Amino acid sequence: MRAALRLAAVLACAVTVATACGGSSPSTESASPTASSPSGPVTAAPLDVVRTDAISLHSIQPDDGIDAVVAFIDSAQQTLDIAVYQMSPTYLPLLQALDRAKERGVRIRILLSSTIYPPGSANDNPQYADELRGMGFDTALSRPEFSFSHWKVLVADAGTPDGRALVCDFNLEIGYFGLDPSYPDEGATRGMSVLVTDRKDVDMIAATIDADFPPYQPWPANTRPNLVWSPSDSTCDSVSCATPYPLDPVGNSRDKMLSLIVGADSSLDVYAQALAKPSVLLQPLLDALARGVEVRIVGNEGGINTDALQELKAAGAQIVQNPTDPSGDGRVMYIHTKTIVADRGTDRAVAYVGSVNPFLDESLQTERELGVLVTEAASLQRILDTFERDFDSGTPA
Repeated sequence: MRAALRLAAVLACAVTVATACGGSSPSTESASPTASSPSGPVTAAPLDVVRTDAISLHSIQPDDGIDAVVAFIDSAQQTLDIAVYQMSPTYLPLLQALDRAKERGVRIRILLSSTIYPPGSANDNPQYADELRGMGFDTALSRPEFSFSHWKVLVADAGTPDGRALVCDFNLEIGYFGLDPSYPDEGATRGMSVLVTDRKDVDMIAATIDADFPPYQPWPANTRPNLVWSPSDSTCDSVSCATPYPLDPVGNSRDKMLSLIVGADSSLDVYAQALAKPSVLLQPLLDALARGVEVRIVGNEGGINTDALQELKAAGAQIVQNPTDPSGDGRVMYIHTKTIVADRGTDRAVAYVGSVNPFLDESLQTERELGVLVTEAASLQRILDTFERDFDSGTPA
């Protein structure tokens, strides 16, 4: 999707007082934890995370390009499942890789979101699904319980000893991997992906895709501490649900992100595609600043609610926007990643990478989302090196 349209969609929610982006109806307030309390700062359980090398950074976009994803697809030997918000059926490097997989006998399934933002706008996904089916790929639209099926994940050879998952924060369209020649005035897009090789983590992701792919089944309860799932609400009350729909089990994204922020001791380095107000995580971010945590934010111009921006700056947050494209041509790079690193440079350091927009409540509450917690040292270092580059090239807000 054109970067300007992505930004317009973000602005429509981040600059307003809506509780969410991705749907026209905010989630029920009763289902959300109180973001601030007259008795003091928000508290949270300690972050439950396993320190492991079986979850590692796979690519940073646009630096690594589509070849990183193509290599993952080319590695599939038996099965390949793709669940993504949007995927272009005309993007040749991707389609050629899928054709090669099909020719060597890989069973391929593709799941696209049945709804897109903003509600009522033209939705190309049903047409894309038809086109992909016409190419011989088993393709379906997401189930109706979610306001949006916003996750971005590829799973190869699930159920085998070599099963692996690629958890991304980017869609599978040309503008997420470099410059889009259709829009020569736009810069590239910052995104990240993580490779998951832990067998139990991969099985958990694969089982959830199985449940979300028609015919729909109850999805399994998450038992894996490094996986971050949405929706986190017990009912869905969005444009996709005619009536509130009971979700059992629910996800853990709200609690995980709250624990990540509340548990930070020294620093929080935040990529914010958008930050709305109200947001259940805004007050915890302000509380972190109040207890002396260094908070740095890289975002998009206009992507942070004006009131929230002023509150964060007044509390001491260092905020920049519009970092330059890494190609060196000086164009603005769009921040689509939602990555957060806590306690950089310490033995407690942990990064969140994934599709959840932590500061957009609907992303936590009613959308299908998936992220992961990363602790592997080399991965943390590359994420931080990239953040430093983007922070230094941004304009102070």
